[in-house]
Amino acid sequence: MNRAVPPAGGKRSDKPDDIDQPFAGDLLQRTRLADRLTGYINRLENGTVIAIDALWGEGKTWFASNWAARLYREGYPVVFIDAFAENDELDPFFILAAELALLFEDGQGTGDAIRGEAARLMNAMMPLAGKPAAARAVPPAPPDAPFETTGDDMVNRIEKRLKAWPAEKALFTRFRTTLGRIVSGCGKPAVIVIDELDRCRPSFAIRFLERIRHYFDMPNLIFVLPVNRIQLYEAIRNVYGTDTDAGTCLHRFIDFFLSLPRFASNDTAHLAHIRSFIGDMFSRHRADTGTPKRKRFIELMTAWAALVPLTLSEIERAVTLYVLAGEPPEQGIATFLIVLKIKKPEWIAPLLKNDRKILAAILDDFLSKIITDSQKLPMAPDRYFIALQNFFNSEKSSHMQDRQVITQFQTDVLDPNSFYIESLEEISYLIRMVAGNLDLDIPA
Repeated sequence: MNRAVPPAGGKRSDKPDDIDQPFAGDLLQRTRLADRLTGYINRLENGTVIAIDALWGEGKTWFASNWAARLYREGYPVVFIDAFAENDELDPFFILAAELALLFEDGQGTGDAIRGEAARLMNAMMPLAGKPAAARAVPPAPPDAPFETTGDDMVNRIEKRLKAWPAEKALFTRFRTTLGRIVSGCGKPAVIVIDELDRCRPSFAIRFLERIRHYFDMPNLIFVLPVNRIQLYEAIRNVYGTDTDAGTCLHRFIDFFLSLPRFASNDTAHLAHIRSFIGDMFSRHRADTGTPKRKRFIELMTAWAALVPLTLSEIERAVTLYVLAGEPPEQGIATFLIVLKIKKPEWIAPLLKNDRKILAAILDDFLSKIITDSQKLPMAPDRYFIALQNFFNSEKSSHMQDRQVITQFQTDVLDPNSFYIESLEEISYLIRMVAGNLDLDIPA
C-alpha cells in the first residue's frame, strides 16, 4: 500500500520515512493539536473535510506533514497531495482517484478496481464539465457547412447524453460503492492531506473542493486542508461572484475550520519559542549563536517577531538575510532594516533618502504601535524602540540636532564600543552603511 508523506520542509515525497521523528523540535507545542485531531477522526462515523487555518508562513505544511507522518507510523492510510504542484489542466477528480488507487494498491486488484470505476465515471462526466469540454467533443464542421448542420449534430449529441443519464448515475453509484467498501475495510480512517490549495488558481481550487464534496464524501475518508481561509474566500468570490457570501459558501465544502494555536505576543513561552526557533535557524546555517553580536540580534529579533508580528517563514527569511550579510555591524540598525525589508520593502529606498512621508509612516504606522505593545513584553528592549522613535521624529522635523536624541541612539541602538556619534547626519550615514552591508536598496 502506498502512502505519500512529505518531508519536514513540506515538499512532495512518496517516501513515508522522510520524517524520522514526527514533531521533533515542536517549538510551538502543536503536538497537542495533532493528538486532539487524531482522537477526533477516530470518533467520526462519517467522512469529513477539516481545514487548518493559518496565515501563509505560519507552519501549516510543517504541521500537516508531521501529523501525516505520525498517522502513517500508527497504521493509518495516508496520502499527501501538493495541489499547487499538480497540473491544473487535470480535473481534480482524476488526481484524487489516481492517488487513492495508489494508496490502496495491495497487489490483489484493489487499486485497479478504483481506477476502473473512476475511468468509467470520468468518461461519462467529462463531456458534461462545461462548454469547452463539450465543444472539444464535437468534431469541427467544414468551413462551408451550413450552421444548422452543426447545430443539429450538437443537439443529437446532447440528446444521446440525456438518454444516457440514468446509466451515468449508476456509474456514479458504482464508483462510490466500490471506493466506500475499500475505505471502510481499512479499519482506520484514511487521511488525505491536500496542501497549498489556497495558492492554486481560484477555479482549480474551488473545483477541488467541489469534487471532494460531490464524489468523495463517504465514511472513513478524511480530508485535511492546510489553508489560509481569507485566500479561499477570495477564490470563492472570484469563481461565484464578488457578492457571494464566501463564508457560507465555503462551509458547504468544509465541515469545520481549526486554527493553528498561537500564543499571545506577550506570553513568556511564546518569546522562548521564538528565541529557540531563531537559534534553530542559525544552526541550520551552521552559524554559532554564542557571539555577542548574534546574541544581541537574537534578543532584538525575538522582540520584533513578537510585536510586528512575524510569521515563522518571515523569521526564517530574517535570519537568512542576516547570515548572508556575514554578521553585519550595528545589530540594532541591522535588525530594524531586516524587519522593514520583510514587512515594508517599498519603504527602504525612500527611507534612505530621508523621505519625510516615509519617516512619518514609520513613526505613525509602525513604531508607535510597537512601542505601545512592547511595554507588555517581559523582556522588551523598550529603550531601544523609543530611541528609534525619537531619532525618526527628529529626522522628520528637519534635522534638529537634539543632543539627547543622539546620545540615546548611541546608548540604546548602537553596538557597544561603536564609534562616537555627534550628529543625526552620522546616524543616517550609519543606516545607509548597514543597508549596504545587508545588500538592501541603496538610492543613487
